[in-house]
Amino acid sequence: MPNQFYSHGKLLITGEYFVLNGATAFAVPLKLGQGMDVELVNDDKSLIYWSTSVKEQPWFSAVFSKANLSIVETNNRKSSEFIQKLLRFLKDKSAALNGSQSVRILANVEFPMEWGFGSSSTLIANLAQWAKINPYKLLFATTNGSGYDVACALSSGTILYKNHPKPEVVKVDFNPNILNKIYFIYLGQKQNSSASIEKLGQKVSGRNVEAHKISAISKAIFKSTSLREFEALIDEHEHILATTLDLEPIKQKLFPDFDGSLKSLGAWGGDFIMATHSGEASYVYSYFKGMGLDVIFPYNHIAI
Repeated sequence: MPNQFYSHGKLLITGEYFVLNGATAFAVPLKLGQGMDVELVNDDKSLIYWSTSVKEQPWFSAVFSKANLSIVETNNRKSSEFIQKLLRFLKDKSAALNGSQSVRILANVEFPMEWGFGSSSTLIANLAQWAKINPYKLLFATTNGSGYDVACALSSGTILYKNHPKPEVVKVDFNPNILNKIYFIYLGQKQNSSASIEKLGQKVSGRNVEAHKISAISKAIFKSTSLREFEALIDEHEHILATTLDLEPIKQKLFPDFDGSLKSLGAWGGDFIMATHSGEASYVYSYFKGMGLDVIFPYNHIAI
């Protein structure tokens, strides 16, 4: 019987880029995530057999030597090198890879990889659970992320997250009567989070006044009781980020005639955006499908 682990995907509602510099962010765990089964194999080969499926369809496979974690075979060198980095940390920090038995790891990602819902963070969280190590230490040793995504992976509800001086997670109740007016839309241009952090993250460094404002928005937004209040906070957040990053807000750039507020999420430029509209859902679907965008989630359909 394999050991089974599961971690949730994520969406960062506020705090993109600034969370890397100690600002408080508001984030939402998702109903979609990644499962992982681990079992020992008595084959006297001392190997790690790795297989990842996406929505139950084979996507990646590799075999590693358990002794030195060299890559014996793989169908994707880049992915196997990332997993190799994670396994090396595990080998140094835990007893998970001790012993001569082979290990079979079967992972299944429940969302398309290009959606940016956290294929790496859910993997890291699952591996940390299996190895019984601190997931943030594994994350910070192998990526340049803030840690909010790992916090979401392991949370059962919306959170406030701060990573300075150390990861701090506060679960908050976000259940206003406006949830049916909030939507997430996929723009279809997958962003590389690490590259975006390197390129744009430096622009928020030292911007303490703006970081304080972002933290205040994060703490206020989950308390919103009206759509107007929620939208005012979204619009203020977009203005601060656009000014800091010297980028055009998503509504102004692509959807100026949309009846509602729009906010970029995560790495600006291509993953998901958040939309609000006070009227019927049919308007939102009609508008964005008319723009060629048909991956649209009402808040309650995707968020925990």
